[in-house]
Amino acid sequence: HCYIAGYGNGEVIEYGSLGTSGTLTPGDAFDCDVNGDGKYDSTTERFYYISDLYNTTSKTSDSNYAVLIYYSNTNKGVADNTTAAAIKYSSINYNYYGPDTAKTNLPTTTQWSNVKLSNTSRAIITQNDGTATSSGTLPTAFSYSGYAARLITYQEIAFCNKNSTPTATSFLNNCNYLMENLPYSQSSTVRNGYWLETPVSNGSRTAYHVYGFYRNVGSSNTSSTIGVRPVIEVLKTDISY
Repeated sequence: HCYIAGYGNGEVIEYGSLGTSGTLTPGDAFDCDVNGDGKYDSTTERFYYISDLYNTTSKTSDSNYAVLIYYSNTNKGVADNTTAAAIKYSSINYNYYGPDTAKTNLPTTTQWSNVKLSNTSRAIITQNDGTATSSGTLPTAFSYSGYAARLITYQEIAFCNKNSTPTATSFLNNCNYLMENLPYSQSSTVRNGYWLETPVSNGSRTAYHVYGFYRNVGSSNTSSTIGVRPVIEVLKTDISY
């Protein structure tokens, strides 16, 4: 699949970039001391800038915060890209609860004590900013309490390629940092990819996820087992760039 995206056999893939001083661009790589041990470990604490924070209540972007995505899926907060890390989106086979099961694979505030969400209570909305799906009304105060990270939204991931629709095949070709440790480059890694926070508006049992095979955002039944990839929210004033 990376070959289809333009890489040759055996070629080294570079995820993200070091960026330009003074400018934040999707894919800029950062090492973040999330566990608070005073070390910026590029092996276990690598993140990529995606976009400004999308406030799902006001449905506007907050330019004070940068949304950074982890380089790996996690299993109970620990980096894990095996099938053991795959988990359902929801505890029931409907999408109007939000990702109440998927969130349990995120790092807790104890594991990542040096970062916190700007708000642990969030509205769950659809890809077109809707407040309901075919199965019912979505939560206006979905809780991430106890977690240092959350799932990425459809609106934020769309920022990586503004000239295309996220569900289009090859949408993520220019955003390969979102596909590190996925079947994009190695078929033995975890299932399809990782869940988005976002349920599908015209479905009752489906939610979106990054799909490493087709390099896009796809949708699957909420009972499917797919990975979880943490995103953190960091004040731009706390980032050196």
